[in-house]
Amino acid sequence: MIADDRSTERDEACRCWCPASKWWLELESAEWFVVWNTKQERATAARACNARRRKRNASKVNCLIMASASQSSTTIADEIPVIDFLNPDAADLQKQIYQACSTWGFFQLINHQIDDALITSFKDAMGDFFSLPYETKLALKRDPVNARGYFDDELTKRRRDWKECLDVGVPGSRNWDIPDGDDANSCLDGYNRFPSRKDCPKFRDVIVEYFDACARLSDQLSRLLSSALGVQEGSEEAKLLDRMMHNHTSYLRMNYYPFCNVGSAGEEKSNMDEPPPLGISPHRDAGFLTVLLQDNDCHSLQVARYEDGDDKDTDADWVTVHPVPGSLTINTGDMAMIWSNGQLRAPLHRVLTDPNKVRYSAPFFYNPGYDEFITPLSADYETSSSSSSTDAAKYRPCLWGYFRALRFAGDLTDLGVEIQTSHYKVDSDSNHPENQIVLMGQISFQEPFDVDKYRQILQMS
Repeated sequence: MIADDRSTERDEACRCWCPASKWWLELESAEWFVVWNTKQERATAARACNARRRKRNASKVNCLIMASASQSSTTIADEIPVIDFLNPDAADLQKQIYQACSTWGFFQLINHQIDDALITSFKDAMGDFFSLPYETKLALKRDPVNARGYFDDELTKRRRDWKECLDVGVPGSRNWDIPDGDDANSCLDGYNRFPSRKDCPKFRDVIVEYFDACARLSDQLSRLLSSALGVQEGSEEAKLLDRMMHNHTSYLRMNYYPFCNVGSAGEEKSNMDEPPPLGISPHRDAGFLTVLLQDNDCHSLQVARYEDGDDKDTDADWVTVHPVPGSLTINTGDMAMIWSNGQLRAPLHRVLTDPNKVRYSAPFFYNPGYDEFITPLSADYETSSSSSSTDAAKYRPCLWGYFRALRFAGDLTDLGVEIQTSHYKVDSDSNHPENQIVLMGQISFQEPFDVDKYRQILQMS
């Protein structure tokens, strides 16, 4: 057993790697590690872990042995996987991540190597921003020619969300030292709109540091997924990840969900027939993958059960993600699903409102370059009609800049329909694969996208 002397302020646990069971053991204190580290107790721990693994019937479920109380077992259908980024078995780590992303599309990542102090500072900065007067935040509001900034009126699947947000993205110049409004920072998503240092003195510095840490982690996770899919390092297919590392168009969204008593028992009976609004309606993330910092106190994120279809009509179709303290929640997006030719899942998920608690969260959306065509791995369009061919392409190439522009337009205004990966399936009669070529010839990805100017093209499907 290998001792790990890192501890958290929350429980001061001593964490030990058990080679026999390939799980981390959580012990109450360093003194307990001395006991568990004896040969006899090591064997006992291994047997306990293996028994629990068989009971849960899934090797990717973490075994947490707590000295104070035993935990009730859960099945794979009840909780998304928890994966340790410091698993010393690289092949096993790749396997766990692939299994999680090809089934749930979600997992919680512990020991992710983003510093706890940075995360604490980031949470404080986020709270400081949303505590500003509404008029101050409104002065930073995004608009039809700038996707970045503050907003409280976003549409998801054509339904208004119950939240406030601030979006910050990688500058067009890729240089955070250049003033945000400089022409060099122009790009399809527009310009960043940070609060002034007078209003939030340390905000910008902390957000940039956290942003860059999420970008590095996203690159590492993408390469683990690539290896799990059998992509050879240095191959043409792997070069997408190199380009994404240098040219990604990612953005960080800071969310604040006020408590919501609409539809609660305290309202008039006439209003009780309507369900309460959702923090975010059911949706899939558009980009490659998402690194989400959750709220430990308000658990409102839900993911659709992977064994079911996408028509989710009852609460039983959804599983609440209970964040492990210190973890980050990871999910794959639409571009990863197309790139993997459907092997990875872009999961349907939603956020509930809470009548008593506020919630903060921060998804980092790791996205390709605007001019990147996302093409399925080993795509063979000549055999696409043959279901027996493993190389048959399930999707047409997707231009990320076009997909992103339509998603933003759909968030901002009701276009009648929201673009989905289903529009790129080879058997789809959608015009989007052709329309993206038309739009590419008319716009520059170095200029902010104008929703109103290109509305006619955007509404063609």
